[in-house]
Amino acid sequence: MLTHLFSSYPGDYTAAQFMHAFGFANPHIGFNLTIAGLTFLFGYLEYMYSFALVIKEHSAPYPLWMHTYYFAHDSMGALVFAIAAMQHQNFWLFWGASGALIVWNFFELFNLYKAITVERQAIWGPVSVWQALGQVIIQILLMVTVVNLFRIFMHDPLMFKWFIFTNVVMAVAPGYYWKQRGTRVGASRGLAIVILLGTINSFIPNNMWALASPVFSFKNNPWFYLVGIMAIAFAVRGLLIYNRLASKPKQLGKHHSVW
Repeated sequence: MLTHLFSSYPGDYTAAQFMHAFGFANPHIGFNLTIAGLTFLFGYLEYMYSFALVIKEHSAPYPLWMHTYYFAHDSMGALVFAIAAMQHQNFWLFWGASGALIVWNFFELFNLYKAITVERQAIWGPVSVWQALGQVIIQILLMVTVVNLFRIFMHDPLMFKWFIFTNVVMAVAPGYYWKQRGTRVGASRGLAIVILLGTINSFIPNNMWALASPVFSFKNNPWFYLVGIMAIAFAVRGLLIYNRLASKPKQLGKHHSVW
């Protein structure tokens, strides 16, 4: 067991495995699409909550570095999947994933715009819009180089290994951020529940990664599921942190606060 955990390597996934798992000739395509659709849905809901919070409560639930990291990751992913589609007979999933990531990029740009125009003083202190924009651009450039370097180190041709880290970050970081701020304003119980459900969905035995490639099965990659246990625990922690914070006003300015 120790040898398997610390000295074995499950190998690399391939584009052909994606094309088999999500090809319409696969008899399990309906189930596979349902799990993948849920995974993307949870990701979109997490950003819908961010929209609602930054608009209604003038405070986002995620730290700035999460927005710059996700923008770097998703912009690179959109490019990588588009190239993969052109290299593999315009396979529908690769174009679909590229398009979905472009949509996420617009979500992230909106949150970065709000960080600069609405949250600027809370994030950076007394700085100008142009100074805040410069800080955002610097962070994005750093994140882009880090994501691409580690994609090479990880042998991650389709960003698929990186994708799971986006879910782990979502499970872990918001709870720390909410505790640091010490307020429910800019946070949400509903969001904490969505994060928990999305994290569970990412690490159930029939998760999207395991359906796409045996590299992510429990037999071949137990560390994947050990990380999942930790991520789920941190998502639960985030919900508990929210519940321990003082209640926020039901009305914030012109808007009702977000549940």
